[in-house]
Amino acid sequence: MNTVTTPTTEIGAVKKIGEAIVTDNLDRIIQDVADAKQDLEKAKEAFAMAEATFLATGIGEANLSDGRKVTVVQSTVRNIDPDIVKENVGRGVWQRITSAVVNTKAFDLEVEGGRIDQEVVDLAVTVKDRKPSVRVK
Repeated sequence: MNTVTTPTTEIGAVKKIGEAIVTDNLDRIIQDVADAKQDLEKAKEAFAMAEATFLATGIGEANLSDGRKVTVVQSTVRNIDPDIVKENVGRGVWQRITSAVVNTKAFDLEVEGGRIDQEVVDLAVTVKDRKPSVRVK
């Protein structure tokens, strides 16, 4: 059986070598981080401007020659007024549809089951359009 041995280096020496490597590269690393952050901010600004320009065209979807697709994404947000719902439903229904806030899925189930009147839904629920965005695939 052959045993291979390698020279050992003191822990302090390895640490000093590591520190020297980091010190030599530290300025480059810091510069790379700062430059990347600056590039990211510029890219975000450029995208926001390009997105606003594209949205202003009114085009909903476009295909690029390289196969990528640009699509306007539009969605809405629904807000349920918990005070109105609580005043107009029974305690059991209220407990099933709430935690700290109204559980939208549970609320919908109760509406579908006829346990919350449409009049209450009309008073409690507001729907807002979300800001459109552009998705690039």
